[in-house]
Amino acid sequence: MRLTDLLDRPVRDATGALLGRVIDARFVLDGAPSGNGAGALSDARLHGLIVSPRRSGSFLGYERTGVNRPWLIAHFLAWRERHDVLVRWADVATVGEELQLRSGATLYSPALPGSR
Repeated sequence: MRLTDLLDRPVRDATGALLGRVIDARFVLDGAPSGNGAGALSDARLHGLIVSPRRSGSFLGYERTGVNRPWLIAHFLAWRERHDVLVRWADVATVGEELQLRSGATLYSPALPGSR
């Protein structure tokens, strides 16, 4: 499966209520680095999906809590994305035309820690 297969798909909770559509994904780099070069990185693993009830599109880097300039853009995007959630990939029960979450799935803030 490719990420583009998941983007814009509807996501429903365990009761069947529509949460929104997949707009982005979160990956983590963990495990042993692959390759043997000095710049070798760990393999990327899908951690979760960002689901939005209203829109599609990227966060443009403003999901990082430390990004607050230019102020007007940061404020607008924070307001626009206030209902977006992160759904862990482990909480996705089925993948079809729609994604169905497991019972007891937790919805998280999509905000990332700030960067320096």
